Amino acid sequence: MELELDGVSFGYKDTILFNGLNYTFKGPSLNVLLGPNGVGKTTLIKIIAGILKPYSGRVLLDGKPLVKGSAAYVPQDNELLPWLTVWSNVELPLRITGVNGDERRFRVLEALKSVGVPDKARAYPKHLSGGERKRVAIARALASNASILLLDEPAANIDPGGRRSLWRILRDIAGGKLVIVVTHDIGEALMEGEHIHVMAGRPARIAETLRGGEGAWGQLKRIMETYYGG
Repeated sequence: MELELDGVSFGYKDTILFNGLNYTFKGPSLNVLLGPNGVGKTTLIKIIAGILKPYSGRVLLDGKPLVKGSAAYVPQDNELLPWLTVWSNVELPLRITGVNGDERRFRVLEALKSVGVPDKARAYPKHLSGGERKRVAIARALASNASILLLDEPAANIDPGGRRSLWRILRDIAGGKLVIVVTHDIGEALMEGEHIHVMAGRPARIAETLRGGEGAWGQLKRIMETYYGG
């Protein structure tokens, strides 16, 4: 699986974030986007998700234009509807798109199992921890059967134990999907990600790509000094 950014250009008002950006993500794999605030990390995954339309260029999957439904986006704030149960929150997009009842129930249950919260199906978001709410948001994206999963700061505001569990879930998901995660936690990204893509510059580019894991930890100081001015 190859997700290709082909000459992507985009900006806000007088600010050009991307100018003919070319890059390829290969999957299935767990990818992490790093870079200083304002470099365009969230904007980039919103372009991939189809939420934002580039001024020019294309997003391709295996050489063909990325079609609607191929990429699922999980925002930082989860956007769970408080008046719906966990089950109904995960099921809602499937109802909207007309997925039939048996298929809908199967997808929701499998998605909840994948993130470890099938026992929370009847609970409401206000009764969940921050980590559980994030898992439900991920389940909702998984139920779509999209081959690409895009997440913006999924571990934000979650306790350390919950963060470790969340990264384990993402690694499992990445065994069959292309997963791209935006995070500001450099150390966590280096340890947990499979491929680390560092964004820099204005217009932004992917300045370098690293293999994640324990061996990447030695790059922490250099990355901070080179791209974050620390």
